[in-house]
Amino acid sequence: MTDKISVNCRSMLTEAITRMSKMFEDKHFVVVSLRPGKDRTLDQNRLWFAMYKRIAEMTQIGEPEDARRYCKLHFGVQILLNEDAGFQADWYQVMRPLTYERKLSLMGGCNLFGPDGMPVTSLFNRSQGIQYTDRIVSYFTGQGVYFSDLLSQEAA
Repeated sequence: MTDKISVNCRSMLTEAITRMSKMFEDKHFVVVSLRPGKDRTLDQNRLWFAMYKRIAEMTQIGEPEDARRYCKLHFGVQILLNEDAGFQADWYQVMRPLTYERKLSLMGGCNLFGPDGMPVTSLFNRSQGIQYTDRIVSYFTGQGVYFSDLLSQEAA
């Protein structure tokens, strides 16, 4: 049982202390790690989901979840194939033989990988996350989708 809490206001600080106290009462041992800073993955995920929504609104791709699946398969998998030999070996052995439609479906919620689908973006480091964003922007800008407002909010 691992909990991760980003404390960015007094109420979250109170929640963190309350959860830690409850865990201590229940288990009598608690390991706590603290570090200053903002959790970049939350901001990055928020940006990506806004981008998926925009793609769904401005293209014929379908719903935001369809855009997410598409981006994970077309951009995220390619980044990991290029940069992670272990991912590449497993992908070629397990996923490559599957049909495109099956690969695409596994990128979203499914019984095998759970509600988030096959882990792709969750495996990214910071640099890979930036590449992913850049590839989405580059491809879908060519399809008439604009992201400048979302990206300027991210920079703020």
